[in-house]
Amino acid sequence: MYGLGWLLGVRSGFILVVLVSTVVLPKFPVSAPEGGPLSRPRPEARSLVDLYRLRDRLRTDLEAHPTVMVSARSGIGTAPKATLDQLWAIDHQLIQEERARWLHQRAEQAAAAATALGDPSTLPTAALARAIGHWEEARAALDQMPADTWVATQVSGQRQEYERQWAIAAYHYDIARSDFLGPLVESTGMAQRVRLTVCTLQRDCRRWQGDRPPASPASLIKVPVAIALMTHLHQVGIDPGEPIWVDPGNWTEDAGTTWVRTEYPLEQIMADMVSASSNIATNQLIDYLGWEGVNHPLRRKGYRTTRISKKLVGESTYPTNPGTVPNAITTDELTDMMVAIYNREIPQAELIQAALADQRDRNLGHAVVAPPITWLGEKTGRNSKVLGTTVAIGLGDQRYIITATLDHSANEAAMRSLLAGVIKHLLTHDGFGQTADPAATSAPRPQTFLP
Repeated sequence: MYGLGWLLGVRSGFILVVLVSTVVLPKFPVSAPEGGPLSRPRPEARSLVDLYRLRDRLRTDLEAHPTVMVSARSGIGTAPKATLDQLWAIDHQLIQEERARWLHQRAEQAAAAATALGDPSTLPTAALARAIGHWEEARAALDQMPADTWVATQVSGQRQEYERQWAIAAYHYDIARSDFLGPLVESTGMAQRVRLTVCTLQRDCRRWQGDRPPASPASLIKVPVAIALMTHLHQVGIDPGEPIWVDPGNWTEDAGTTWVRTEYPLEQIMADMVSASSNIATNQLIDYLGWEGVNHPLRRKGYRTTRISKKLVGESTYPTNPGTVPNAITTDELTDMMVAIYNREIPQAELIQAALADQRDRNLGHAVVAPPITWLGEKTGRNSKVLGTTVAIGLGDQRYIITATLDHSANEAAMRSLLAGVIKHLLTHDGFGQTADPAATSAPRPQTFLP
């Protein structure tokens, strides 16, 4: 005769096969419910404590049934199957909860180890690599949690915090490996005026003051306008070929081909804005999207510094509804936008790529690229406050984005020298020339700027 202890020891993942036709059994079936525990609905309970109480109550109910002789063939002695099924589902849920709790403990231990290393902004390179490894371990543990558990529902905020701390450590790890940029920047004689970020499409980056906004974004701001436009069109289901009217109030001096009082397809206006740096096209797209419509998609993508709050002005003519405070951007965020474009993370990214490849101002990045480096596209910007460019290049199978600005200078020779120095380093050092720490690069990087 089998006792109740045997029945209550049954757990998820074990299948009992009864091969005898007539045995002495308790007054309820002992084989696993058909379909197994994964096919059973989640038990109704409001907490883990409730779940344990429900399990104990069901066990007590089952223990109250006296054991009888049951014929497996005749079916005599039908057991409370619904009760047993519920107990089986509870048992499975408890196993899931226990696994989630164990993973949560692992995550917290890894996070504590990362925090114990100290402030990422002061850590040496090796310690930063360890910190990143700990944060990745913490994130991975949370990711492995069974989703349908109470623990998993309680740690969503913790997951976001681990992601934020990982990004901070990864950012400073980039800076710690950016030593080669120092001499290049110093050679311009204007080191404090330089902002420089270099990234692969995998978002492995090097930077010099990349988180500090330049004196002005100038026409570099047209890249985020293009991203906001394509994101909006995708979200509302509008074809980029849809024509719109260019309002006369958006006229200002520029060298583009977009004229007021004329209809153009949206994609053509965007292309003229990027390739010919048309201010009229930019102003019209800002009106088309609205101030919130142009900034909201950028904020949702994590760009916290980039701000489009003023239309562009030519030599002297201001458009209507010109805006208020000046626009802002960083080379970190602009570089990440270019990475997103060339990774095709942006809807209709190929249209923006084509506009970048048709860039008419080729006096900066394009001028210093030569085989085996390939020039893929570029957007330049210049006004009385800044000279800058963001350029996409290819080296073998790898692609890079280089974004550089120079405050209060129109020195194209200095800018070309800086870009040429970066490209030479990439060429002669097979990229950045430093072996990446596996712990620091195992997961895809979601951003290349401080959160």
